[in-house]
Amino acid sequence: MTRRSSWLMGVVAAGLAFGVAPAQAVNIPLVNGGFETGDFTGWTLSGNSSFLGVQCPGPGPTVFQGNCSAFGGPVGSDGFINQTFAATGGSRAIVSFAWITDGGTPSEFDVRFDGVTFFQRNNPAGPLSFGGLTVVEGLLGAGTNHTLTFSFRDDPGFLFLDAVTLVVPEPATLGLLGAGIAGLFFSRRRKTA
Repeated sequence: MTRRSSWLMGVVAAGLAFGVAPAQAVNIPLVNGGFETGDFTGWTLSGNSSFLGVQCPGPGPTVFQGNCSAFGGPVGSDGFINQTFAATGGSRAIVSFAWITDGGTPSEFDVRFDGVTFFQRNNPAGPLSFGGLTVVEGLLGAGTNHTLTFSFRDDPGFLFLDAVTLVVPEPATLGLLGAGIAGLFFSRRRKTA
């Protein structure tokens, strides 16, 4: 092992020894992510909001968990629901949600952070059932206030959305790694002096 690679391995070991922690996940409390209020409380509607709503039939094929789910079937153009949340700009954001479609065309469903699309399905096949949660990851824009947006269009029918959650991992603590590197540097200098 060369002197340089030995020193690099020491730096990595010191960083771990001095407690550089992995990123921690912070659950961002979305308001009414499961639509259990029976309406869009906490969400803002925009675009073509005709045929955007919340249904509460109880457990069944169009509800993933709880008693309610959102539905969207705007005709001819997209309808949007969005919610603003606080997080550090440039952070990675992870949203999970359950969704199903009836398979009609034309239809579109997408997810955006701060206006940037990170998940999009045009004319998704169906009929589908809730097979589990879909997880989408993206980078947040600058600033501390951010917007999560879901876009719906389904001319002949409806898309259903439920169980929306949002997590923003905190960056790892790099200051401790710096202290470890400095300690190794000064320790190595003493040995060579």
